[in-house]
Amino acid sequence: MDARRTKALELCEAMTRGGASVVSFADSLGARTILIKALNAGMRDGDDEVMDVVGAALGNMSQMAKREAYVELRPVPGSQVGSAASRPPMTMSVILPFSGNTVRVCESAWADAGLAWRVWGGAHLLSRFLDAEPKRIAGKDVLEIGAGCGLCGLTAATLGARRVVISDGAPGALGAIAASVNELPEKNASMAFLDFRDDEDILNGTVSVTEARATNELRHWVHANPKARKEIVEASKLSVDEVFDVVLATDVLYSEEHAAALAACIMRRLRRGGRGYILNACRHSGLMSSFIIELISRGLSLRLSAVERFEAEQISEYQGGHLHRALPEESEDWWTSCAKTLSTTDLFLIAESETLKSLAADPLKLEEFIAPYEGRFVFVHATPRAVDAPTSVFNAPLENLSSIIAMTLADAAPSPPTCNTSILSL
Repeated sequence: MDARRTKALELCEAMTRGGASVVSFADSLGARTILIKALNAGMRDGDDEVMDVVGAALGNMSQMAKREAYVELRPVPGSQVGSAASRPPMTMSVILPFSGNTVRVCESAWADAGLAWRVWGGAHLLSRFLDAEPKRIAGKDVLEIGAGCGLCGLTAATLGARRVVISDGAPGALGAIAASVNELPEKNASMAFLDFRDDEDILNGTVSVTEARATNELRHWVHANPKARKEIVEASKLSVDEVFDVVLATDVLYSEEHAAALAACIMRRLRRGGRGYILNACRHSGLMSSFIIELISRGLSLRLSAVERFEAEQISEYQGGHLHRALPEESEDWWTSCAKTLSTTDLFLIAESETLKSLAADPLKLEEFIAPYEGRFVFVHATPRAVDAPTSVFNAPLENLSSIIAMTLADAAPSPPTCNTSILSL
């Protein structure tokens, strides 16, 4: 174990010294997988040095390439987990500032649930948004997707939703969600397994609705190996046909592979006249613009807002390892203030549906439009369009995020210098 730790730290140092070309070369040899495993081990063991150094190296790799295939580690002020990242799992009490209600949230272990193991800043902000204007969910059927610990779904249940389903695609997160649901005095919530890609498969025709109805067999999952939890996962898998008045999601956009699947899930799970409330830290404009394009192409009308930057936390340049960076004391008041403004005014509004459709016809223009909002929370209010709305509003084929990045952000460095491949043989 010590030898692997040492090798991981040596790899980080080599990548830091070598610059963009060495980072790219190391990535092609499998460095990313090694570093993610090292970060997992550091989280499990509470090893602050490994979390700092490896987190920074992964973040630097992401910054160099402008995308991250597994975990996007670029920081957004006020978004991180903070000191809770390194502590053992516990049940935390969240006091909703407007109603005064207390929501009890059970946490998972990192080894089980990965990024779903703790409550992120976006969930604190959206839960306050619901608390400031509970009529948005009162008496309605609500689904939280990619819920992690499920704070927003638990908040909706506490504030008077008729029925709430709190779902995640990480098998290791389900136990904590179920425990939180059991602690609710209201008996209007349940836990469910839902991976966005299952809905994408149905919309794309990879799997027919009839086939999906016929079995609960797992096709997709994230983080933990589901074999040990096979029975509970299959028993709790969300029905193919269930739809909801409200779909909630926070911090569910970390990788370019999420955009299409997430949009498909939101589209399939919203009832006619329903509302989707999706709050994401904007870590990269290309990723956010790709998500917006996918939502529009799936037949959703959008309103886009960008929450003011959290000035109490200054980030002058890219920093990795932000998961466990301490949250300033002002974060609680900032979440509350932003939630109130977001729920009651259009002060944060930056674009409505027609503008977004026009911009999305040219993915590069949309990315340029989103770029000034990097480092802020972006709030997407989504509603299904009419039945006869076209599935695509564009005159030209959509470019995926990887092609956008290849066109605009390709590294023009010369051939990479030699990288010590022995470091990668862990």
